[in-house]
Amino acid sequence: MTVDEMKHIVSFSGGKDSTAMLLMMIERGMQIDDIVYFDCGDWEFPQMAEHILQVERYIGREITRLPDTQGFNYWMFDHVPRKRKGKNHHVGKGWPRPSHQQCNGRWCTGRKTESINKYHRQYKEEGMISYIGFAADETNRMIRPNISKKWHETRFPLYDFDMTEADCLEHCYNKGFTWGGLYNHFKRVSCWCCPLQPLRELKQLYLHFPELWARLRDMDERAWNTFRADGKSVEDLEERFYFEEVQQGKLKLGGMA
Repeated sequence: MTVDEMKHIVSFSGGKDSTAMLLMMIERGMQIDDIVYFDCGDWEFPQMAEHILQVERYIGREITRLPDTQGFNYWMFDHVPRKRKGKNHHVGKGWPRPSHQQCNGRWCTGRKTESINKYHRQYKEEGMISYIGFAADETNRMIRPNISKKWHETRFPLYDFDMTEADCLEHCYNKGFTWGGLYNHFKRVSCWCCPLQPLRELKQLYLHFPELWARLRDMDERAWNTFRADGKSVEDLEERFYFEEVQQGKLKLGGMA
């Protein structure tokens, strides 16, 4: 089987790196048989849906969307696990955790990986090359076990293009993609409610996206485990962020963010 006979599949997250990769592959006339995007539903920033549509209009072709059939809210709040002897059971998987801290770990990443791998298996007979948007300054992410298989080769075009994360964002901006200003506040624009994101990113959510922050507070009240692995709740973080703003003179005590 030759490389041309294999299916060439772009893994598309919708962020700056995968967007820049897709645009540059098209600009270079590279073979693309499918563009695959896993849709996290209402865990995505609202601006992401518009960005996906903007990309489709720009490139003149559809992006394959893979939605989670149940939805992340179901898995977090309502999923009833199979009973196992000697194990404590909770309804819902709760907030994701680093894999070593909780049996459910990063279950959301697991759902995404499972869905994408299942979709990819349709190409097993033909063979497949998967293109992933790791930037040239993220070489540590490219070195991991089982990233390629006998029928599944993985490539990193941004490394070949010598495109850093900053280069990718600039390239997208130059093409008119802005994500509604999300990158003015966040380094990454994946799930807005992720408890594993840095505190500085969560503070940006608190300061600039009050409607999403209100939803985050509601989600935390419904979850069986605390928002952060260190035991901090969304309410705890809200108090911390508020008093930081007061101490920095950006708010008066009793004022609103």
